[in-house]
Amino acid sequence: MVKLDIAGKKYDVPTEWKDITLNYWLGWYEVIKKHEQICQASMKEGEEFNKENPLSNLNDIQIMNLNVDIFKYITKLDDETIKKIDVDSILNAMSFISQLTEEYKPTGVDGFIYEEKKYFFPKEAMYNNTFGDYIEATQLDMTIENMKHGIFDVLPEQMAILCREAGEVFDEKLVKEKTEKFKNLTMDTIWEFSFFLSIQNLKLTRAFQMFSEEERVVQEA
Repeated sequence: MVKLDIAGKKYDVPTEWKDITLNYWLGWYEVIKKHEQICQASMKEGEEFNKENPLSNLNDIQIMNLNVDIFKYITKLDDETIKKIDVDSILNAMSFISQLTEEYKPTGVDGFIYEEKKYFFPKEAMYNNTFGDYIEATQLDMTIENMKHGIFDVLPEQMAILCREAGEVFDEKLVKEKTEKFKNLTMDTIWEFSFFLSIQNLKLTRAFQMFSEEERVVQEA
């Protein structure tokens, strides 16, 4: 986080994922998605929209408009005030903000601390979790496309199901409460869990595929 002097006032500008909470990022995400949708709607017939890297579809004017809206989201300044700010102040702020567009690189942590409690990610291949936990957590993925913020709407609940303190036994009654708490986690933790879960899902999927193949071979023998 850096403090920038903009029009005589100090503003906190996030420079790393640890500087912003999930709730804060959801608002930022809505700004980005709005401009992606505007871009997609303006494309000519036959032009292909790059879904893997949606921001790469934006032209220079669209990128400028996106940056202005992000700047407004961070500073909470209105349009009239922004028009009076010198260009250097905005460019300086955006140079820091652009660091958040870089892909997050996971560090391989085994959990996180929230409210002075250590919560652990599920152990290797989720062996410490029941299959019911896994099913409940992964079923949430099926609703992602219909959710306003995509994967970010389900990750807190997945963490509430799968992440626990040492010795904690799963209690479905606590999931809702933990989900609300985990919405206040910073984005570095959210990304770490997202990467961890995707790796574990891949391992389990491969294991199921191998089992199914072995079973098919036995049946055909």
